[in-house]
Amino acid sequence: MKNFLSGLALLFFIVIAFGSVDEAPKITPETLPNVEITAPQLYQAYQANEIAADEKYKDKIIQVSGRIRDIGNDLMDNPYITLVGDQYFGDVQCFFNEKSVVANLSKGQQITVLGICDGLMINVLLNDCVVK
Repeated sequence: MKNFLSGLALLFFIVIAFGSVDEAPKITPETLPNVEITAPQLYQAYQANEIAADEKYKDKIIQVSGRIRDIGNDLMDNPYITLVGDQYFGDVQCFFNEKSVVANLSKGQQITVLGICDGLMINVLLNDCVVK
């Protein structure tokens, strides 16, 4: 009986914990961004001061415009594009939930995307992206 009650209490706490997790808002092309910026400006902001850039952009829905440098899949097979951030190395990497969207894009194409900024990890990362 003691184990049953312990298991029941554990199950109750698990249900409460998962039930209280806030889901990220679903981004659509009609979603209004918190900030509009170009990919080079966003990358430069992170190069100049990562802490200040995080305070301004991280966890916010931002609209980023730029030229596609690369298109591919990450190690977990998630589709992404990179937008040119600087001339040589740094980029803004935009992850999409749907491969079909990325399949219709081309390197060198000018594009505007909406996504949630996840800060700097070599590239500036945007998640849950949609094409504007």
